[in-house]
Amino acid sequence: MESLTQLREKLPEFEKLHMRLGCVAQGTAGEAAEVCGQYGMAEKCIPDPEKESYAKLGLYRTTLAAMVFASDELNVRRKENRAAGFSVSIKKSFMPHCDIFLLPGAALVERGGKILWLHRGAHPGDLPSADELVDRVRRNL
Repeated sequence: MESLTQLREKLPEFEKLHMRLGCVAQGTAGEAAEVCGQYGMAEKCIPDPEKESYAKLGLYRTTLAAMVFASDELNVRRKENRAAGFSVSIKKSFMPHCDIFLLPGAALVERGGKILWLHRGAHPGDLPSADELVDRVRRNL
């Protein structure tokens, strides 16, 4: 969730570039607003309980083995998130709409739906930084 905090901090830069930010969440509208609201990003969350956007972007699923025997990169990301005070809710992970094995992604989408850039996560913590997203926007202006 550290990434939501970073994105919130970069909102003024995104706005200067005339880019609208949206964060797709697996939950219902209420659940997405609750999670994103903790980081001051409730209005930026787009609920997707059926995970249609994940499927359309071709985001992959990981395995239980990859989660248990995590890569060094994922372990570093987990430590960073714990140090920042973030944790995973096991109870919420078993909600019907939640797929804990679904890997994250990020995309730069042009008005009208054309995908200009797409990142498919290799592990659950594999998301580009907010700085990288701002740089991607600048390169596509």
